[in-house]
Amino acid sequence: MTFLPELYEPMTVGSMNVKNRLMMAGMSAGAVADKNGEVAPEMIAYYLERARGEPGMMAIGATTVVPPVPGQPNILSFHNDNVIPSMTKLVDAVHEYDTKFGVQLWNGGGTEMGRHQLISPSGLSSNVRNARADDGKGRKTGQPNRALGLDEIPEIIQYFAEGALRVAECGFDFVEIHGGHGYLISNFMTPLFNRRTDKYGGSFENRTRFILEIVAAVKAAVGDRIGVGLKFNGDDFLGDDGWTLEESCRLAPLAEAVGADYITVTAGLVGSPKLTIPPMYEPQGCYTSLAEAVKPTVSIPVGTIGRIKDPVMARDLVVEGKADFVCLGRPTIADSDIFGKTRRGELSDIRPCLADCRGCIDEHLIRGGAASCVVNPRMSRELTCIDVQGASKDNPRNILVIGGGLSGMEAARCTAFSGHNVTLCESRVQLGGQIRLAGMIPGRREIADILPWYERQLKKYGVDVRLNTLVDESLIKALQPEVVFVAAGSEPEVPQDLMGIVMNAANIEIMMMDDLLEQNLVPGKKVLVIGGDQNGMLVADYLADGNREVIVVEGTTHFAQKLAAHDRWYLLNRHKTKNIRRVKEVNDIEVGGNDDVWLVTGETREMLAGVDTIVFASDRKSNRSVGDLVKSVGAETIFVGDAKDVKSENSGTIFANIAQAYDAARTI
Repeated sequence: MTFLPELYEPMTVGSMNVKNRLMMAGMSAGAVADKNGEVAPEMIAYYLERARGEPGMMAIGATTVVPPVPGQPNILSFHNDNVIPSMTKLVDAVHEYDTKFGVQLWNGGGTEMGRHQLISPSGLSSNVRNARADDGKGRKTGQPNRALGLDEIPEIIQYFAEGALRVAECGFDFVEIHGGHGYLISNFMTPLFNRRTDKYGGSFENRTRFILEIVAAVKAAVGDRIGVGLKFNGDDFLGDDGWTLEESCRLAPLAEAVGADYITVTAGLVGSPKLTIPPMYEPQGCYTSLAEAVKPTVSIPVGTIGRIKDPVMARDLVVEGKADFVCLGRPTIADSDIFGKTRRGELSDIRPCLADCRGCIDEHLIRGGAASCVVNPRMSRELTCIDVQGASKDNPRNILVIGGGLSGMEAARCTAFSGHNVTLCESRVQLGGQIRLAGMIPGRREIADILPWYERQLKKYGVDVRLNTLVDESLIKALQPEVVFVAAGSEPEVPQDLMGIVMNAANIEIMMMDDLLEQNLVPGKKVLVIGGDQNGMLVADYLADGNREVIVVEGTTHFAQKLAAHDRWYLLNRHKTKNIRRVKEVNDIEVGGNDDVWLVTGETREMLAGVDTIVFASDRKSNRSVGDLVKSVGAETIFVGDAKDVKSENSGTIFANIAQAYDAARTI
């Protein structure tokens, strides 16, 4: 047990007495509306599960105040009184626990998230690249939106004030005004997006007028009835085009003077060098220096956010005076009981967030679906996936899991948690499978953080783990399993239409991606990587670190489609700094008699001279052979992970393998 008493020092925030310094950040994940735009039962289940650990404060994220346009999807909104009854029900449920509950009021401005009504200071897209491409002469790029007229701005400010009143009416403890991330308020602060020439544009005083008027109006509306918080960017990371840390330090005392009871310092924009939701390529606590700079300028509490997943780091930030409180976002998705486990000192039991946005952020923000999680398959299913430890202990079954990769470990963990007798056999000398290889890629070591957690879970629930063990008929008969999970994974393979490369490349070394990493093979100085999805792109980054020239070829029109959008953004930027070339829409690859390599794209043939190594990182095949053996002895057989499917679009990812194994294990 490791207790962190420094996190449990109380704090005064406006009229609130907050009992600890660890907060659940406002996120739109979990904020689910029904067909009438009211709080859905799934939303209540989501917040209740996290409230049980009693964070100091927790908030519903990104809730609009501006009336949505007709025909838009169901959204949670405080633009009228219709939401009050269902929100009050949610508040009453959460207040069964000792935590302060609030709402983040927001308008998306010129971002796609603002699709309810796209408005902005100057009619520009809130994507940095699109805004910089605009020539200021009427040519607009990105999703169209309109500039607010001077007479409309007071109306928007009033919407925020009226929304805050409804928040108070529901019984919430505080309201937080979201002024960051390139949304509407942030747009007014950032010169790139704000090209107005009236009193809301140009100088620092004019660009901050909108945010300060909103804070003042909200405070005037709610008084000391509830707390009033403000979240804004410490830095846009755009240089002269952007909002800067120096300006943040000027804004903070002005916000305090007009009524802010606390400030949360965030960072980044859509398309900025550092993104609003930093992936694992950014260090943990990547934005804490911004809060540290703002904190001395005010007397109200200042919070930090951004890649903080370790409660020990949170404790240290508070003890070192870098922030008064620490906000956790994605870690609460990865482990809904992170606050309870921290309070109880069960830090080693916390399921770690991998900052892999493929599930949680991509699914929700980009594809518009319910938020999910690569390591927590219950995310957004808290209402229906209710797991009870020992539920099957009175009627346990003998379970054999073949394969110790992610899907095998999840199947073993889930069935053992339920009370079954579980044996896991892994042919290698350690658990992990491909995830260990993934952790060897530059900037992605953290992706293997889930392995120690699984190892502890398997031990905790009594799984008999047998390493360096090949499963044969005699072992199966000795164990007498009633159910066998085949989680033997997959292997890279040479596409059938490219077998000629292997046959003709007399002096070119041929490598498979897994062998390259697992056996620490040393390629030559000019490497052709075949396959431009996530595996090939990541391997190219790995190879280029060895001062090599790397060419990645892909048959489709896009690279790294299975990689999370935020990870892909960082990876492509890394590629730009290295000797890596990408070629898409490659129809064929030929090797001539002199080991000349030819790329065929459409009707064009290009020769690549001097290629000395070819790495196959495209096609994979499921390892299912052991399944035939299991079936021959009559055991119920369930394929999970890559052994089940590695060919379809949604297969072969951490997210897919853990979720599929979890769902299969729950049926036992």
